[in-house]
Amino acid sequence: IYKATNVNGLIAIAIGTGITILVQSSSITTSVLTPFVGIGVIQLEQMFPLTLGANIGTTITGLLAAMVSDNVDALQVALCHLFFNISGIVIWYPIPIMRRVPLRGARALGRATRRSRLVPPIYIIVVFFVIPL
Repeated sequence: IYKATNVNGLIAIAIGTGITILVQSSSITTSVLTPFVGIGVIQLEQMFPLTLGANIGTTITGLLAAMVSDNVDALQVALCHLFFNISGIVIWYPIPIMRRVPLRGARALGRATRRSRLVPPIYIIVVFFVIPL
């Protein structure tokens, strides 16, 4: 797996996109890769572009659904979702110093989770329920 994921970042983004288009779920792609990072089979830096590609791939499902409907608004929303994710990649991936921000955050969250099993549920409650208020 290490050799298969040890590719150029843009190729890894394309691979993540392709895998996610095939399974139609970025959650599956990310959930399969996360334990491999946890046990050290692949590095976090290798997973990052695959996850970015998965984010693009998951927008394709919505884009396909919008294209079979006659609703122009659905296509507009699907394209906004696609270009929002592409914009995020353009902001976070090309500049190495920007890549460090989510990677450091992931490492910090991983270390905190290793220390206490309460961290993930607290993180989810804070991020998805408290902050949106």
